[in-house]
Amino acid sequence: MTFLYSRKIITVLLVTGICAAFVACNSYKFYQNKDYSFYQPDFRLSDTSMLRTDGVYVLQEIWTSQRDTKRTVTAKEREIYKFYPAGQVNMVLDPEDTTSRKGTYAAAFNNSIADQIAKKSRTLFQSYYKTEGDRLVVQRMNTPLAQFNYTYFTVKKDTLIQVSSTIDGGGQIRDKYYTDYYKAYYIFVPVKDTFTPPNW
Repeated sequence: MTFLYSRKIITVLLVTGICAAFVACNSYKFYQNKDYSFYQPDFRLSDTSMLRTDGVYVLQEIWTSQRDTKRTVTAKEREIYKFYPAGQVNMVLDPEDTTSRKGTYAAAFNNSIADQIAKKSRTLFQSYYKTEGDRLVVQRMNTPLAQFNYTYFTVKKDTLIQVSSTIDGGGQIRDKYYTDYYKAYYIFVPVKDTFTPPNW
């Protein structure tokens, strides 16, 4: 009986180890910068781009064709984007509206990166972006689905307007992704504090 019991324990441990190794390998695969088609080691944002990297973009209003009117977002919906000059982008959530009220944007993003380094993991919204004229696309890994998600924006002066998000198309900038059913308005907020360069 003891022998059979021991064999069961060994089998469970073996299966658990194999599963853990499988998950680790898949996490490794989907979180390397070379797996992102948007990743460019020599990326430089065009001088003519209206996208700003000296601050953050904060979600303020949402418009839908059904309501045909803008509504101010609640704190629980608050999203804050930070775009970096070398092509990376990160996002933090502000459900308590603490970051926005205190203006501690740099600290929020820097802490996100520091936490990632300490845990030897990735930030939840670690992404890359590319631009074409006044259009911008963010490529982010959807971990539960193990596939990339592409979020499309229009860039205006001190404003980003999200128009769609999809797992299709490979991030190609095409008119069909610039629909007129939904618009989320992110307002630019300049930040004088120093942002830690992302390590991805």
